[in-house]
Amino acid sequence: MSKHNDESARKLCEELRLLRNEINDLKESIMSAISDFATAQNAFQDRMDTAVSGLQGDVKNLTDQIAALQNSTGTITPADQALLDGIQARAKSVADKLDALDNLTPPVVPTA
Repeated sequence: MSKHNDESARKLCEELRLLRNEINDLKESIMSAISDFATAQNAFQDRMDTAVSGLQGDVKNLTDQIAALQNSTGTITPADQALLDGIQARAKSVADKLDALDNLTPPVVPTA
């Protein structure tokens, strides 16, 4: 090989080494971003799970109150009215929580 070819090969090897290092740095950066995303997503899913569990309890409470009201006899008493008012207020609270939960959920990303 000529001196020129040796120098060209050495430069090419050095460029390849630099490119390999850049690729490794990018790989580490991407993996770090994926790890950060996974951590944030897990925290988000924990929040969603807690919110859903709370809503399940709210729905059971409303179901129990409705059953108690349905089992009362006669005309609507002040206690029955209080129960109705409580159910209505609780239903609004559940609806507000559902809206808040919906707002926590990221929208579907359009494809194309």
